Amino acid sequence: MFATLAAVAAAVLLAASGPADHAGVRGAQTIGGDAALRLYADALSAITQRAVFASGDREQVVGRTLAAYLAASDPYSGFMNRDEYARYRALQKGPHGGIGMELERRRDGATLCYPYHGGPADAAGIKAGERLMSIDGTSVAGKPLPVLASLATGREGTAVRIEVASANGGTRSVNVNRARVDPAAVSIGAAGALRVLRIETFTQTTRSEVEFALRRWDRNSPVVIDLRGCGGGDFYAAVDTSMLFLAKGAPIVSVSGREGTRLYSSTLEQDPPVQPVFIWQDEASASAAEVFIGALTGNARAVSVGTHSAGKGSRQDIVELADGSALILTTGYLSTPRGAAFDGRGLAPMRPLAASADTADYVRASSPAKQMPSNDAE
Repeated sequence: MFATLAAVAAAVLLAASGPADHAGVRGAQTIGGDAALRLYADALSAITQRAVFASGDREQVVGRTLAAYLAASDPYSGFMNRDEYARYRALQKGPHGGIGMELERRRDGATLCYPYHGGPADAAGIKAGERLMSIDGTSVAGKPLPVLASLATGREGTAVRIEVASANGGTRSVNVNRARVDPAAVSIGAAGALRVLRIETFTQTTRSEVEFALRRWDRNSPVVIDLRGCGGGDFYAAVDTSMLFLAKGAPIVSVSGREGTRLYSSTLEQDPPVQPVFIWQDEASASAAEVFIGALTGNARAVSVGTHSAGKGSRQDIVELADGSALILTTGYLSTPRGAAFDGRGLAPMRPLAASADTADYVRASSPAKQMPSNDAE
C-alpha cells in the first residue's frame, strides 16, 4: 500500500507500499436473478447446516472464503474482519508504541522487514531485507499488512517477540521494545567526496526536507540521492518530492485500473536543480521509491546507479464493507513516464552494479564525467 502503515499507524510499520484510498461501500447492491449469488448462498447454507467440520457461523465462513480467494489471487489483497479493521483504525486515533519498521509484501507472499535507523527494531538487531515470520507467535502468512501493523503495535515500553528469517533460511526470534517512533525520513551524509541525501521512507515531510537541503546544496556538486533499502512510503509524498526536480507539466507516474488510466504530472512552478542528479537503488528499493526513480530517470533528470529495484508497482485501496469489515484490493498498476509497467519487473539501473557492490562502488559509478547511457533504463 502506498499510504504507508508507518504513517497511518503512527510510524509503526510500513506497508507497504500504492496510494491507499478508503473507498467506503454504503450498502450492498441487490442483483436480482444473479445465478452466482444464488449458488454461493446455497453452498453457504449447506456448509453451515450440514458439514461436520463447520461451526455454523456464516460470517466466519464468508470471511474465510473472501480471505482465501484474495490471497490466492493477489499477494497484496486481503480481508479484515470487523475486529481486525477496528484495531487498525484505532491506531490512527492516538499515540501508540511501535517497533519502527516498514514492511514490504513481495509477489511470492513473503513479508520483508525494513527497520528505521536507530528505531526499536534496528536496536534489536533486525536487518533490512529479512523475512518476517511471526509476531508474538502468530504467523504472518496470508495476513494483510494492516493486520500485521495492529499485531506489532501496543503500549509504549512493552515487548513484542518478532521471528525473522535471513536470506540463508535461518530463523531467530528477538524481543523488540515498543516505543514512540518518529523516523527521520531524510538525512545528509558523506560518501567519499560526495554529499549524499538519504531518503529512508517517503512521508508527508519528505518534500519539504528535500527542498530545504537542495536550497543549500553546492551548485558545483552533484546531487546524490540514496534510496537503497527504501521500502517505499507514501505514494503522494513520492509524487510531490519528484516535482522538485521536474519542470511543470512533466509526467511522473500513471495508474491504470478498471476505470481507466490517471496520469500524475508535476504542478510545481519552479526551476529544477541545475546540478547532475544520481539515484542509488538496489533490490530493496520499492513502491514509492520506484515511483520517484521512474519519474526522474523517465524525464532524463537523473542517472540511476545500482541493481534492479524490487518491482512493487501496484495500488491498493481499503474498501469498507457494510458490516464494519474491509477489503484490501489491488485496483491499479503503475507505469513510468515512458509507459513501462514495473510491477513484478522492477526498474533497471542506467549504470548497473553487481549485487555485492558496496558504497565505494556506488561512489565510483556516480561521476558526472561518465557518458550517460542512451538505453531506456526500464
